[in-house]
Amino acid sequence: MEYRKTITLILLLSLAIGIFIPTQTAKAEPYKKIDQFYDYDSVATINGTWGANLFINNDSNKQFDRILPKDTQWQIYGYTKRKDGFYYWAGGNQWIQANQAIVHVDNKSDAILNVIAKYGDSNDPDTWWLSDQVSNGYWGTDYWRVKEMTIIGVSYKYQYVVYPDGSSYRLNNSDNPM
Repeated sequence: MEYRKTITLILLLSLAIGIFIPTQTAKAEPYKKIDQFYDYDSVATINGTWGANLFINNDSNKQFDRILPKDTQWQIYGYTKRKDGFYYWAGGNQWIQANQAIVHVDNKSDAILNVIAKYGDSNDPDTWWLSDQVSNGYWGTDYWRVKEMTIIGVSYKYQYVVYPDGSSYRLNNSDNPM
């Protein structure tokens, strides 16, 4: 009988250790893989200072086609991340430079995409992106708060506010009541 109690106690302790003490750590990855196409059905609004660059092809041989007018909207069907940034696929072989456009935000992935397309991804494998929706907060009645976190998850490198129309703003540490 004493033997069964000892075995049961050892099993319970082993289980508790397995639950509360991680045996391995996972590194965060950059937001998206380079040269990978992602399906994404949305509308991009051109918001670059002079419009947005439209390219033919989306590889190392891409060719500038024209500038899309500011404040126009374009249907997009996907995007890719290249070494020089993100590009939205506008159908055919046409690609819009994503840091000169915004997409409507319906979820945390849309909010993160707007931030990274505009400000860039550090590609630091020791960071990860966190986003949550705020219904009534310091920056308005409806927005997304996006943070680029350290792997530890205690501190952040940058914070952003992203509104439903896709406009995003990087906060200075002194601007941050969060």
